[in-house]
Amino acid sequence: MFLTNEMTLRPGLIAFLYKLRWDVEKVFDPLKNKLGEQQAWANSQTAKATQGQLICLLHNLLLIVEARLKADGIENTAEMARKQKTFAKAQEFAAALGRKIPSPVIALQRFTQHSVKLLRWLRSSFADRLDWDAATPRLRVLYATL
Repeated sequence: MFLTNEMTLRPGLIAFLYKLRWDVEKVFDPLKNKLGEQQAWANSQTAKATQGQLICLLHNLLLIVEARLKADGIENTAEMARKQKTFAKAQEFAAALGRKIPSPVIALQRFTQHSVKLLRWLRSSFADRLDWDAATPRLRVLYATL
């Protein structure tokens, strides 16, 4: 159930907009929950804006790292399989109701969070001062075994 004062949009579109908003919230989740930053660095508007910009920068850098990993043939296949299974269940549920999942929802299927495996791998690779060629075999093993 969603609360809104926008009565000209279809309910499915409103739910989709809520989902997109939630995706934005999940972008900030790694810094807060997985990297241990639980509070703002300072109280001024400038400091908060700077922290927000750094969070966005971190997210974009992680996207670049993931794209490079994918180009090197390293993907979190277990996570992708879980995502596909969840989506298949949603499609079955919609079909049971005589409905289809809207095309924008299908087109925007993506991970909104970076995996803990990826973040821990990056952290340990930085701590061990490993270059890309030395670090990536470790992640390949992590993705294959956990």
